[in-house]
Amino acid sequence: MPITIPDSYWYRSRSSEVDAPFLCPYANVHKCPRYYTSIYMLGEIRMITSINDDKKEDLDAFWADSGLLPVIEEDDTGISHYDGDSSSFSNFCPEVSFTYFHYYASYLVKYADYIDKDSGHRIAARENIHNDWRYEWMRVSACHFLDCSVYSQVHDFNSKDIGKFDKLAHSNVVALIGRMEQCLENNDPSGVLHAAANILETTAKDIINSDSIENQTLGSFIDKYKKESTLPEQIKDVVGNIYNLRNKMPLSGHGSTNVPNMNMHDAIVIAAATKFIVEIEYRTKKI
Repeated sequence: MPITIPDSYWYRSRSSEVDAPFLCPYANVHKCPRYYTSIYMLGEIRMITSINDDKKEDLDAFWADSGLLPVIEEDDTGISHYDGDSSSFSNFCPEVSFTYFHYYASYLVKYADYIDKDSGHRIAARENIHNDWRYEWMRVSACHFLDCSVYSQVHDFNSKDIGKFDKLAHSNVVALIGRMEQCLENNDPSGVLHAAANILETTAKDIINSDSIENQTLGSFIDKYKKESTLPEQIKDVVGNIYNLRNKMPLSGHGSTNVPNMNMHDAIVIAAATKFIVEIEYRTKKI
């Protein structure tokens, strides 16, 4: 029986099959306890930078009051060790697993010894499957975010928290907002701008709802959008300004060898303005 290679191609194919986003909309330390715990534990083994103590204290208190934390160890995110090294990663967020291990998986186990490793390598070489995880791992459990064991609870938790706004907005917009918030968490102002411009373009296409603009950039139909949008005129100008800034800023969606001149204060303002605009558009659309 052929094995599953849970790489980005597999993940996107799975998303396309069920018309789901290409990124979990809750892949954020403030939206999912499993995402937070996975990031935290990788920091504890010094694979990535550790979360600072003050932020960890705030997040621990936040999730302690959520009712979403597991009550038995078998359900909790964990890292096992053997002979001083990390040997398995269980109940991990698949988004975190892909970022740091390059496979969307909830469970990854390293080879116990060289005999098992040599055997796995021989099988992988014989079957010659692209991107085969058996060259590094003894076992990998593929996991799309929709199949994550905590997804339903996390979805309900976030839906209540934001007044079910995610049910109003297009799923791609919700996913992109999650990506923008990830960039905020990672102190990536250019990434925030890139995501914000994509959010506004996707929202504009959804508001206009015309096949003729589906493959066009926002800049090419901005006048049409401004005519059909119910936003105040000054806010419509903000949409255009954010989009135009993306087209000029290095690392925000176009090739450039220059250094971006954005800071995190700018990014926070842009992210807040973008979410403000999107919420008005979708709530007025519903009316």
